[in-house]
Amino acid sequence: MRLRVVVSAALLLTIATMWSFYQAPQAGAKESPKQRASGTSGTSGTTADSPTVACTINFGDVQSADYFYNAVRFLYCTGAIGGYPDGTFHPNSNATRGQLSKIVVNAEGWPLVNPATPSFSDVAVDSGFYEYVETAYQHRVISGYSDGTFRPNTNITRGQLAKIVVLAQGWPVLNPTVPSFSDVPGNSPFYGYVETAAAKGAVAGYADGAFRPGNLATRGQISKIVYFAATALTVVEQETVDLINSRRASMGLGVLRVDPGLSSAARRHSSDIGPLGLCQHNGTDGTSPWDRIDATGYSGFAMGEVIGCGYATAQDVVNGWWSSPAHYAILTDANANDIGCGWWMGENGYGWQTCNTGVSAR
Repeated sequence: MRLRVVVSAALLLTIATMWSFYQAPQAGAKESPKQRASGTSGTSGTTADSPTVACTINFGDVQSADYFYNAVRFLYCTGAIGGYPDGTFHPNSNATRGQLSKIVVNAEGWPLVNPATPSFSDVAVDSGFYEYVETAYQHRVISGYSDGTFRPNTNITRGQLAKIVVLAQGWPVLNPTVPSFSDVPGNSPFYGYVETAAAKGAVAGYADGAFRPGNLATRGQISKIVYFAATALTVVEQETVDLINSRRASMGLGVLRVDPGLSSAARRHSSDIGPLGLCQHNGTDGTSPWDRIDATGYSGFAMGEVIGCGYATAQDVVNGWWSSPAHYAILTDANANDIGCGWWMGENGYGWQTCNTGVSAR
Protein backbone atom coordinates (compact mmCIF):
# COMPACT_ATOMS: atom_id res chain seq x y z
CA MET A 1 0.00 0.00 0.00
CA ARG A 2 1.41 3.42 -0.96
CA LEU A 3 0.84 6.27 1.46
CA ARG A 4 0.66 9.99 0.83
CA VAL A 5 3.65 11.95 2.08
CA VAL A 6 5.01 15.42 1.40
CA VAL A 7 7.61 15.19 -1.33
CA SER A 8 8.75 18.81 -1.13
CA ALA A 9 7.44 22.21 -0.24
CA ALA A 10 6.85 22.92 -3.92
CA LEU A 11 5.40 19.61 -5.00
CA LEU A 12 2.55 17.63 -3.48
CA LEU A 13 1.99 14.64 -5.70
CA THR A 14 0.53 11.18 -5.35
CA ILE A 15 1.32 8.11 -7.35
CA ALA A 16 -2.08 8.48 -9.00
CA THR A 17 -1.01 11.87 -10.37
CA MET A 18 2.64 11.05 -10.92
CA TRP A 19 3.92 13.45 -13.51
CA SER A 20 6.74 13.27 -15.97
CA PHE A 21 7.91 16.04 -18.19
CA TYR A 22 10.61 16.67 -20.75
CA GLN A 23 12.36 19.89 -21.51
CA ALA A 24 14.84 20.90 -24.16
CA PRO A 25 18.48 20.92 -23.05
CA GLN A 26 19.63 24.18 -21.53
CA ALA A 27 22.11 26.41 -23.31
CA GLY A 28 25.38 24.60 -23.65
CA ALA A 29 23.88 21.14 -23.16
CA LYS A 30 24.76 18.67 -25.87
CA GLU A 31 22.26 16.43 -27.56
CA SER A 32 23.06 13.09 -29.09
CA PRO A 33 22.33 12.59 -32.80
CA LYS A 34 19.39 10.40 -31.81
CA GLN A 35 17.95 13.22 -29.71
CA ARG A 36 18.22 15.72 -32.52
CA ALA A 37 16.58 13.30 -34.91
CA SER A 38 13.73 12.38 -32.60
CA GLY A 39 13.23 15.70 -30.86
CA THR A 40 13.31 14.17 -27.38
CA SER A 41 14.34 16.49 -24.61
CA GLY A 42 17.36 16.41 -22.40
CA THR A 43 15.98 15.99 -18.89
CA SER A 44 13.01 14.51 -17.09
CA GLY A 45 11.93 14.35 -13.46
CA THR A 46 9.31 12.61 -11.40
CA THR A 47 8.36 12.39 -7.75
CA ALA A 48 6.26 9.99 -5.76
CA ASP A 49 4.88 9.49 -2.31
CA SER A 50 5.83 5.82 -2.12
CA PRO A 51 7.50 4.41 0.96
CA THR A 52 9.74 1.56 -0.05
CA VAL A 53 9.17 -1.81 1.61
CA ALA A 54 12.46 -3.24 2.86
CA CYS A 55 13.47 -6.65 1.57
CA THR A 56 14.69 -9.20 4.10
CA ILE A 57 16.53 -12.51 3.88
CA ASN A 58 15.95 -15.59 5.94
CA PHE A 59 18.79 -17.93 5.01
CA GLY A 60 19.56 -20.22 7.94
CA ASP A 61 23.31 -20.02 7.31
CA VAL A 62 23.62 -16.23 6.79
CA GLN A 63 23.70 -14.23 10.01
CA SER A 64 23.75 -10.45 10.45
CA ALA A 65 27.27 -10.63 11.91
CA ASP A 66 28.73 -12.37 8.84
CA TYR A 67 31.13 -10.32 6.72
CA PHE A 68 29.02 -11.07 3.64
CA TYR A 69 25.57 -10.41 5.19
CA ASN A 70 24.89 -6.99 3.63
CA ALA A 71 26.20 -8.20 0.29
CA VAL A 72 24.02 -11.31 0.26
CA ARG A 73 20.97 -9.30 1.33
CA PHE A 74 21.50 -6.70 -1.40
CA LEU A 75 22.18 -9.22 -4.16
CA TYR A 76 19.27 -11.40 -3.09
CA CYS A 77 16.87 -8.45 -2.98
CA THR A 78 17.95 -7.30 -6.44
CA GLY A 79 17.48 -10.79 -7.85
CA ALA A 80 21.18 -11.31 -8.52
CA ILE A 81 21.45 -14.43 -6.37
CA GLY A 82 19.19 -17.01 -4.80
CA GLY A 83 19.32 -19.70 -2.17
CA TYR A 84 18.57 -23.40 -1.99
CA PRO A 85 15.25 -25.21 -1.44
CA ASP A 86 16.18 -26.01 2.16
CA GLY A 87 16.34 -22.31 3.05
CA THR A 88 20.13 -22.03 3.07
CA PHE A 89 22.57 -19.98 1.00
CA HIS A 90 25.73 -22.15 1.23
CA PRO A 91 28.14 -19.20 1.61
CA ASN A 92 31.16 -21.50 1.82
CA SER A 93 30.33 -23.43 -1.36
CA ASN A 94 32.12 -22.71 -4.61
CA ALA A 95 30.45 -20.98 -7.56
CA THR A 96 30.69 -21.78 -11.26
CA ARG A 97 31.49 -19.56 -14.23
CA GLY A 98 27.86 -19.70 -15.29
CA GLN A 99 26.62 -18.71 -11.86
CA LEU A 100 29.06 -15.81 -11.64
CA SER A 101 27.95 -14.55 -15.06
CA LYS A 102 24.37 -14.43 -13.80
CA ILE A 103 25.33 -12.71 -10.54
CA VAL A 104 27.39 -10.02 -12.27
CA VAL A 105 24.83 -9.30 -15.00
CA ASN A 106 22.01 -8.98 -12.48
CA ALA A 107 24.09 -6.91 -10.07
CA GLU A 108 25.06 -4.49 -12.84
CA GLY A 109 21.47 -4.27 -14.05
CA TRP A 110 22.40 -4.95 -17.68
CA PRO A 111 19.44 -5.72 -19.97
CA LEU A 112 19.62 -9.33 -21.10
CA VAL A 113 20.50 -10.17 -24.69
CA ASN A 114 19.25 -13.29 -26.44
CA PRO A 115 21.05 -13.81 -29.75
CA ALA A 116 19.78 -16.45 -32.14
CA THR A 117 23.22 -18.03 -32.43
CA PRO A 118 25.22 -19.05 -29.33
CA SER A 119 28.70 -17.62 -28.87
CA PHE A 120 29.92 -20.80 -27.13
CA SER A 121 29.42 -24.42 -28.11
CA ASP A 122 28.58 -25.55 -24.56
CA VAL A 123 26.06 -22.83 -23.64
CA ALA A 124 23.02 -23.60 -25.75
CA VAL A 125 20.02 -21.35 -26.29
CA ASP A 126 17.95 -23.43 -23.87
CA SER A 127 20.55 -23.21 -21.07
CA GLY A 128 19.48 -21.44 -17.90
CA PHE A 129 22.66 -19.37 -18.15
CA TYR A 130 22.39 -18.59 -21.87
CA GLU A 131 21.18 -14.98 -21.69
CA TYR A 132 23.50 -14.16 -18.79
CA VAL A 133 26.59 -15.60 -20.46
CA GLU A 134 25.74 -13.87 -23.74
CA THR A 135 25.11 -10.56 -21.97
CA ALA A 136 28.37 -10.78 -20.02
CA TYR A 137 30.17 -11.70 -23.24
CA GLN A 138 28.64 -8.72 -25.05
CA HIS A 139 29.92 -6.45 -22.26
CA ARG A 140 33.35 -8.07 -22.68
CA VAL A 141 33.67 -9.18 -19.08
CA ILE A 142 34.03 -12.87 -19.91
CA SER A 143 35.63 -14.91 -22.67
CA GLY A 144 35.79 -18.53 -23.63
CA TYR A 145 38.50 -21.05 -24.36
CA SER A 146 40.41 -21.73 -27.56
CA ASP A 147 38.19 -24.75 -28.29
CA GLY A 148 35.10 -22.53 -28.49
CA THR A 149 33.69 -23.52 -25.11
CA PHE A 150 32.83 -21.43 -22.06
CA ARG A 151 32.71 -24.25 -19.49
CA PRO A 152 29.85 -22.80 -17.43
CA ASN A 153 30.05 -25.55 -14.82
CA THR A 154 33.72 -24.99 -14.00
CA ASN A 155 34.30 -23.35 -10.63
CA ILE A 156 35.57 -19.77 -10.62
CA THR A 157 38.95 -18.87 -9.10
CA ARG A 158 39.90 -15.78 -7.17
CA GLY A 159 42.07 -14.57 -10.03
CA GLN A 160 39.25 -14.98 -12.54
CA LEU A 161 36.84 -13.24 -10.18
CA ALA A 162 39.16 -10.23 -9.87
CA LYS A 163 39.41 -9.96 -13.66
CA ILE A 164 35.66 -10.17 -14.24
CA VAL A 165 34.89 -7.57 -11.56
CA VAL A 166 37.45 -5.11 -12.94
CA LEU A 167 36.15 -5.51 -16.50
CA ALA A 168 32.52 -5.22 -15.37
CA GLN A 169 33.24 -1.92 -13.63
CA GLY A 170 35.36 -0.56 -16.44
CA TRP A 171 38.19 0.32 -14.07
CA PRO A 172 41.45 1.28 -15.82
CA VAL A 173 43.86 -1.62 -15.32
CA LEU A 174 46.85 -0.75 -13.12
CA ASN A 175 50.35 -2.08 -13.69
CA PRO A 176 52.48 -1.12 -10.67
CA THR A 177 56.20 -1.88 -10.74
CA VAL A 178 56.08 -3.62 -7.36
CA PRO A 179 53.55 -6.45 -6.82
CA SER A 180 51.21 -6.18 -3.84
CA PHE A 181 51.03 -9.96 -3.37
CA SER A 182 53.81 -12.52 -3.23
CA ASP A 183 52.04 -15.02 -5.47
CA VAL A 184 50.81 -12.66 -8.21
CA PRO A 185 53.97 -11.55 -10.03
CA GLY A 186 54.10 -8.97 -12.79
CA ASN A 187 54.04 -11.63 -15.51
CA SER A 188 50.84 -13.24 -14.23
CA PRO A 189 47.86 -12.91 -16.62
CA PHE A 190 45.85 -11.74 -13.61
CA TYR A 191 48.44 -9.25 -12.34
CA GLY A 192 46.83 -6.02 -13.54
CA TYR A 193 43.34 -7.14 -12.60
CA VAL A 194 44.28 -8.26 -9.09
CA GLU A 195 46.26 -5.06 -8.51
CA THR A 196 43.37 -2.93 -9.75
CA ALA A 197 40.74 -4.74 -7.69
CA ALA A 198 42.97 -4.48 -4.62
CA ALA A 199 43.60 -0.76 -5.17
CA LYS A 200 39.84 -0.18 -5.40
CA GLY A 201 39.31 -2.12 -2.16
CA ALA A 202 37.27 -4.84 -3.83
CA VAL A 203 39.65 -7.68 -2.92
CA ALA A 204 42.28 -8.32 -0.28
CA GLY A 205 44.98 -10.85 0.38
CA TYR A 206 45.89 -13.09 3.29
CA ALA A 207 47.99 -12.45 6.37
CA ASP A 208 51.00 -14.16 4.78
CA GLY A 209 51.07 -11.63 1.94
CA ALA A 210 49.57 -13.99 -0.63
CA PHE A 211 46.46 -13.56 -2.76
CA ARG A 212 46.03 -17.19 -3.84
CA PRO A 213 44.63 -16.46 -7.32
CA GLY A 214 44.17 -20.15 -8.07
CA ASN A 215 41.98 -20.80 -5.03
CA LEU A 216 38.32 -21.33 -5.72
CA ALA A 217 36.07 -18.44 -4.72
CA THR A 218 33.18 -19.12 -2.35
CA ARG A 219 29.65 -17.79 -2.71
CA GLY A 220 30.17 -15.59 0.34
CA GLN A 221 33.38 -14.10 -1.07
CA ILE A 222 31.85 -13.57 -4.49
CA SER A 223 28.82 -11.85 -2.97
CA LYS A 224 30.95 -9.42 -1.03
CA ILE A 225 33.27 -8.58 -3.94
CA VAL A 226 30.50 -8.22 -6.54
CA TYR A 227 28.42 -6.13 -4.12
CA PHE A 228 31.33 -3.81 -3.44
CA ALA A 229 32.10 -3.38 -7.12
CA ALA A 230 28.51 -3.06 -8.29
CA THR A 231 27.67 -0.38 -5.74
CA ALA A 232 30.93 1.56 -5.99
CA LEU A 233 30.39 4.72 -8.02
CA THR A 234 32.31 5.37 -11.20
CA VAL A 235 34.31 8.59 -11.43
CA VAL A 236 31.58 10.43 -13.35
CA GLU A 237 28.84 9.10 -11.04
CA GLN A 238 30.76 10.32 -7.99
CA GLU A 239 31.33 13.67 -9.68
CA THR A 240 27.58 13.97 -10.27
CA VAL A 241 26.82 13.33 -6.60
CA ASP A 242 29.58 15.71 -5.50
CA LEU A 243 28.24 18.53 -7.67
CA ILE A 244 24.72 18.07 -6.33
CA ASN A 245 25.95 18.01 -2.73
CA SER A 246 28.18 21.02 -3.28
CA ARG A 247 25.23 23.05 -4.50
CA ARG A 248 23.04 21.82 -1.67
CA ALA A 249 25.74 22.78 0.85
CA SER A 250 25.87 26.32 -0.55
CA MET A 251 22.16 26.53 0.24
CA GLY A 252 22.60 25.28 3.79
CA LEU A 253 21.07 21.87 2.99
CA GLY A 254 22.35 18.56 4.29
CA VAL A 255 24.67 16.31 2.34
CA LEU A 256 22.98 13.41 0.56
CA ARG A 257 24.50 10.05 1.44
CA VAL A 258 25.13 7.63 -1.41
CA ASP A 259 22.89 4.59 -0.96
CA PRO A 260 23.80 1.33 -2.75
CA GLY A 261 20.17 0.48 -3.48
CA LEU A 262 19.33 3.86 -5.00
CA SER A 263 22.57 3.73 -7.01
CA SER A 264 21.77 0.26 -8.31
CA ALA A 265 18.25 1.29 -9.36
CA ALA A 266 19.61 4.40 -11.06
CA ARG A 267 22.31 2.54 -12.96
CA ARG A 268 19.83 -0.13 -14.01
CA HIS A 269 17.55 2.50 -15.55
CA SER A 270 20.29 4.40 -17.36
CA SER A 271 21.65 1.14 -18.79
CA ASP A 272 18.13 0.24 -19.91
CA ILE A 273 17.07 3.41 -21.71
CA GLY A 274 20.48 4.72 -22.77
CA PRO A 275 21.31 2.16 -25.48
CA LEU A 276 17.87 2.77 -27.03
CA GLY A 277 18.08 6.56 -26.88
CA LEU A 278 14.93 6.79 -24.76
CA CYS A 279 14.17 9.56 -22.28
CA GLN A 280 11.50 8.19 -19.94
CA HIS A 281 10.94 7.05 -16.38
CA ASN A 282 9.32 3.71 -17.04
CA GLY A 283 11.75 0.94 -17.92
CA THR A 284 11.46 -1.03 -21.13
CA ASP A 285 10.10 -3.86 -18.99
CA GLY A 286 7.33 -1.62 -17.66
CA THR A 287 8.88 -1.00 -14.24
CA SER A 288 8.41 2.37 -12.56
CA PRO A 289 11.17 4.12 -10.58
CA TRP A 290 9.54 2.85 -7.40
CA ASP A 291 9.47 -0.73 -8.68
CA ARG A 292 13.20 -0.57 -9.37
CA ILE A 293 13.97 0.96 -5.98
CA ASP A 294 11.74 -1.53 -4.17
CA ALA A 295 13.62 -4.38 -5.85
CA THR A 296 16.93 -3.30 -4.30
CA GLY A 297 15.65 -3.62 -0.74
CA TYR A 298 16.09 0.10 -0.02
CA SER A 299 14.83 0.56 3.53
CA GLY A 300 13.82 4.21 3.31
CA PHE A 301 11.17 6.24 1.47
CA ALA A 302 11.75 6.67 -2.25
CA MET A 303 11.18 10.35 -3.04
CA GLY A 304 12.14 11.34 -6.55
CA GLU A 305 13.93 10.53 -9.78
CA VAL A 306 15.60 12.79 -12.33
CA ILE A 307 17.05 11.64 -15.62
CA GLY A 308 19.33 13.22 -18.18
CA CYS A 309 19.52 12.11 -21.79
CA GLY A 310 22.48 12.82 -24.03
CA TYR A 311 24.76 14.83 -21.74
CA ALA A 312 28.51 14.37 -21.96
CA THR A 313 29.64 15.53 -18.51
CA ALA A 314 28.41 15.64 -14.93
CA GLN A 315 28.62 19.43 -15.03
CA ASP A 316 26.37 19.57 -18.09
CA VAL A 317 23.62 17.37 -16.70
CA VAL A 318 23.63 18.97 -13.23
CA ASN A 319 23.43 22.41 -14.87
CA GLY A 320 20.44 21.17 -16.86
CA TRP A 321 18.70 19.84 -13.76
CA TRP A 322 19.42 22.99 -11.78
CA SER A 323 17.92 25.16 -14.53
CA SER A 324 14.62 23.29 -14.38
CA PRO A 325 12.35 24.23 -11.44
CA ALA A 326 10.95 20.70 -11.09
CA HIS A 327 14.34 18.97 -11.16
CA TYR A 328 15.72 21.61 -8.84
CA ALA A 329 12.88 20.93 -6.37
CA ILE A 330 13.67 17.21 -6.30
CA LEU A 331 17.41 17.64 -5.81
CA THR A 332 17.09 20.40 -3.21
CA ASP A 333 14.37 18.77 -1.13
CA ALA A 334 15.36 19.38 2.48
CA ASN A 335 13.71 16.13 3.55
CA ALA A 336 15.95 13.94 1.39
CA ASN A 337 19.11 12.44 2.88
CA ASP A 338 19.94 9.63 0.41
CA ILE A 339 20.88 9.64 -3.26
CA GLY A 340 22.00 7.21 -5.91
CA CYS A 341 23.20 8.17 -9.39
CA GLY A 342 23.93 5.87 -12.32
CA TRP A 343 25.39 6.60 -15.75
CA TRP A 344 25.35 4.76 -19.06
CA MET A 345 27.90 6.12 -21.51
CA GLY A 346 27.55 5.58 -25.25
CA GLU A 347 30.45 5.09 -27.62
CA ASN A 348 29.87 8.59 -29.02
CA GLY A 349 30.73 10.13 -25.65
CA TYR A 350 27.19 11.09 -24.68
CA GLY A 351 25.67 9.66 -21.52
CA TRP A 352 22.32 8.86 -19.98
CA GLN A 353 21.99 9.73 -16.31
CA THR A 354 19.56 8.79 -13.55
CA CYS A 355 19.57 9.99 -9.95
CA ASN A 356 17.15 8.72 -7.30
CA THR A 357 16.54 10.42 -3.97
CA GLY A 358 15.07 9.13 -0.73
CA VAL A 359 14.95 9.54 3.02
CA SER A 360 15.94 6.90 5.55
CA ALA A 361 16.72 6.68 9.25
CA ARG A 362 20.31 7.56 10.08
